[in-house]
Amino acid sequence: MKTNERPTYSQIAIHAGVSEATVSRVLNGDLKVHPERASRVHAAVEALGYKKNRAATALASGRTGLIAVVIDDDLSVFADPFWATVSSGISRVLLENELQTLLMVASVDKADGPVAHYLEGGEVDGAIFFQLHKHALVRRLSKQGLPVVIAGSPNSNSELIFADTDNFGGAAQATRHLLSLGCQNVATITGDVEASAGLQRLNGYQQAHREVGKIASKALILQGDYTFESGMRLTAQVLETNPEIDGIFAANDLMALGAIRAIEESGRSVPQDVKVVGFDDSVMATNSKPSLTTIRQDIVGLGAAVAELMIASLNGEIVTPRILKTELVIRESA
Repeated sequence: MKTNERPTYSQIAIHAGVSEATVSRVLNGDLKVHPERASRVHAAVEALGYKKNRAATALASGRTGLIAVVIDDDLSVFADPFWATVSSGISRVLLENELQTLLMVASVDKADGPVAHYLEGGEVDGAIFFQLHKHALVRRLSKQGLPVVIAGSPNSNSELIFADTDNFGGAAQATRHLLSLGCQNVATITGDVEASAGLQRLNGYQQAHREVGKIASKALILQGDYTFESGMRLTAQVLETNPEIDGIFAANDLMALGAIRAIEESGRSVPQDVKVVGFDDSVMATNSKPSLTTIRQDIVGLGAAVAELMIASLNGEIVTPRILKTELVIRESA
């Protein structure tokens, strides 16, 4: 074959020892093809130097090969390494299935806004939304047949497809750990409680108190915004108003590290005077001084789960939400 000639499905089929129909199914992302046959097709594609013609594929299959990743009008989510890591998990799985991501940052408050018009225009095969406060748009898109998956639990009961971490269970586990160490006054620095993850982690903190016959004081519930600065500022404030605090559960590692800084600047020490537990088990947790006790979640795995749900939806499979387990990682801070 001449080097400037593009191999045909027939040539790929002969090289792989399969039918042209099987070649077509594999190259159009059908995951129901037997793995051994799919592997032979991919090997033949590589050996023959086949390159997809995206425009032709879109016309033939009705698909564009693009998945929108929609962030609700706030690039600050990438200040927290959590969402950047989730994105890497999404991209890895989509790329393995020859799908590309299209990042969109825009307000999704309105079900009839510019984002809705674009996503309804056939430019993408599906849409992944990072955790949302409102769901009118995703419900509208789902009703119109566009595959939609949410990274994070919806705020209300619905039939929307999502993948998330066990935020409630992880927060309860973190708070139980502090209480089991003898802490009598455990504060929490929450995330955004108008979003499901923040609310679930607050609920888990409160549940752990109920299990030991306590009611968490409202004065010890501090609303942060997942930043180091909010963890530091809120901890400094609460140590002034409630100096008896001997434990803090922060809803992410960044706020936990901010809390440790504020505790040390107040002349107290961690964990001798105040014990601290975070949530995420980010790289920062192991590198901090003292190293951070935290709740480990599979952040890359969360992104991969979201992408896998999207691919299953594209293939017409029945999909159900996925909740990933958490694990307490004990280090020096508690």
